[in-house]
Amino acid sequence: MLELLASSPLLALFAIMAIGLAIGKIKFFGISLGAAAAMFVALGLSTANPDIQIPPLVYQFGLAIFVYAIGLNFGPSFVREFATRGWKLTVFMIGMLVLLVGVGFGLIRVFGLETDVAAGMFAGSLSSTPGMAAVVDMLGNSTPVVGYSLAYPGAVIGAILVAAIGAKILKVDHEADAKEEGMIPAPLVAKGVRLTKDFPDTAGHLYQVTGHSVVATREISDMEHHRLAQPDMPLRKGEAFLINGSEKDVAGAIEVLGEEYPVELTPEAGLEFKRITVSNPQIAGKRIRDIDALEHGFIIARVRKGDSDAVPHPDMVLNYSDRVRVVCSSHHVREVRKYLGDSESALGNADLLSMSIGLTLGMLLGLIPIPMPGGSTLQLGFGGGPVVVGLFLGYLNRTGPINWQMPFHTRETLSNLGLTLFLAGVGTSAGASFRDALTDPSSLTIIGVGFIITLVSAILIGVIGMLVLRLKWDEAMGCAAGMTTNPAVFAYIRGQTGTELAGRGWATVYPTTIIGKIIAAQVLLLLLL
Repeated sequence: MLELLASSPLLALFAIMAIGLAIGKIKFFGISLGAAAAMFVALGLSTANPDIQIPPLVYQFGLAIFVYAIGLNFGPSFVREFATRGWKLTVFMIGMLVLLVGVGFGLIRVFGLETDVAAGMFAGSLSSTPGMAAVVDMLGNSTPVVGYSLAYPGAVIGAILVAAIGAKILKVDHEADAKEEGMIPAPLVAKGVRLTKDFPDTAGHLYQVTGHSVVATREISDMEHHRLAQPDMPLRKGEAFLINGSEKDVAGAIEVLGEEYPVELTPEAGLEFKRITVSNPQIAGKRIRDIDALEHGFIIARVRKGDSDAVPHPDMVLNYSDRVRVVCSSHHVREVRKYLGDSESALGNADLLSMSIGLTLGMLLGLIPIPMPGGSTLQLGFGGGPVVVGLFLGYLNRTGPINWQMPFHTRETLSNLGLTLFLAGVGTSAGASFRDALTDPSSLTIIGVGFIITLVSAILIGVIGMLVLRLKWDEAMGCAAGMTTNPAVFAYIRGQTGTELAGRGWATVYPTTIIGKIIAAQVLLLLLL
């Protein structure tokens, strides 16, 4: 069987992916390796028979797709968070990476580890697949994969241990912390309000008038006649509107505007509300203010992104697969569906032109040499270039007729496929070296040093994050998971907490750390050479 796999790289690739993904679904103490299991299967098979090899182009292609999709996903939130609180976490992560490079350099020198393996071990201790790819690219050999593979399991286990033990010692109330930080979204409600006085503004500016995040969707002339609430409609005494928002915001807005007004949402009132999925490429990537909703006879009452409903605002961007709750007249329903798309089949079509342009720009950026002290240079490579371009294009959403975003399911599928291709391919490139490492007692030293680096990273991020940046423990551990950029660590933390507080930390620091670790791994290698 091994000889058959060695004679057919394509068969070997699919076999590694199938076996690896199957093993990756098995949970050990509540966590699973996911796509990462493919790398260990590849290592195992190539250790047994070093002739089992996947061409380098396969894993280079896979990594480029993976990091580009990651960039598209996190681009908007990265820029938004960076402009508010994210810059503090970004500076914090950069400082931590500088510290970890110093810690890694010191430990490597103390224990006398081989440079190539040690560089891979450092990347593995932080679960940085692109970082490992960067040092492989610099050295021109796959020896760092051995160090990466030995340190990787400890990186997963170490970060999870810190998160679990820390939460136990600190007696963390996950739900209370998330509520305090506004991370448990309140259900949205719709209530009527009658104005008891005039306001010098319009229905489209309820936030400015009330200080609460609500949107008016209907003007109610009487119980049986409703009209779409025009944004330029004056707020006059006696007017009645249906407003949408959280229970707290709606109650606060009613208190400012006047009094609650009973409303029955029946078809006889002349308006209907429908859930419609955004799939029209002419709409996806545009702000709500730019889609001319009223000209097409509807108002957006709510936008469901992922699993959470949000109150719409003019600058909110509608992306592929967002589900919007629209209010429109019965005879406009078909037109509105056509305008927004509402097509599941359309969501399955990836825009290969925009993806190809983005990846081309990413690869070109990755080839640019960056001067370093001492006359050396480093490159972002096929791992860093595409993620930087992905972040930028993800933030732009679209440029003229080109929509850079992809439907959610398409992006996730490409991301997982790319990651699996990379891990399966790169794992086979170090089989012979890995077999030698397993028979060498120094392998235990590599595992131990990598584990120490992981623990130092997670503990310091937790302690400094809470004491200096005033983060909740879950968000600090989300940052620690973001430092590892490891899906298994993040999945464990989110599963244990049951909230998205860790996700906020993860999403804020992830783009910085995925790029920063590429540079950190290369800088460490330059220091060791």
